[in-house]
Order: sequence, then structure tokens, then C-alpha cells
Amino acid sequence: MNNNRIIFYIFFAGFHLFLFFFSLYVDNRKENVQFLIDLQSKIWLLKYGSFLGLFLLTINIIWDWRKTNIHKKETDHLNHELNALKAKLFDLQEESRKTEIRPSPEPPKQT
Repeated sequence: MNNNRIIFYIFFAGFHLFLFFFSLYVDNRKENVQFLIDLQSKIWLLKYGSFLGLFLLTINIIWDWRKTNIHKKETDHLNHELNALKAKLFDLQEESRKTEIRPSPEPPKQT
């Protein structure tokens, strides 16, 4: 895994940890009505936060899709190369069999 991906996953994990601890904080203060009213005035932050989470998820899906396509192309290329080498080896074996089976010409008889 390269450094860019590690940094991305650290940021993604931090985002989810923040959401988890924020939800625990709000759940603990649910009896305080004034806190909930004040929190409702900042609901616009939740919209941007959820959009950020969807954006990060989209980046991860695209990144994984590209990596899968690159891996598939590399595997197809290696399989093609392997088949070409097998064909060359088969041709060489067939050539050697033909030379072994073919009788050597007899020298002309001298009388």
C-alpha cells in the first residue's frame, strides 16, 4: 500500500471516529433540551460532514476500481505472454519430433 492510500485511510478513519464520538456526546447530553436546541442551529455542519463522508467513500471506490482494472490488465498480459511461450515451446518440440521421425536418406548404392 502506498503512502497516499495510508494517509487517505487515516483521514477516513479519523472522520468515522469523530462521528462516533460526536454521536456518543450527543447521546449523553440528550436530557439537556437547551443543548439540543443549540445543536439544531448548527445542523448545517452535519450536511457538509455527511457530504464529506460520501465524497471520501466515492474516492475509495474509484481508487479500488482503478487498482482492480490495472491488476486485471497486468494479469491478462502475463497470461498472454505465458501462452505465447507455451506455443513456442510446443513448436520447438514438434520440430524436434519431426527430425527424429524422418528417416535419414540412404546413400546411393555403388556397384
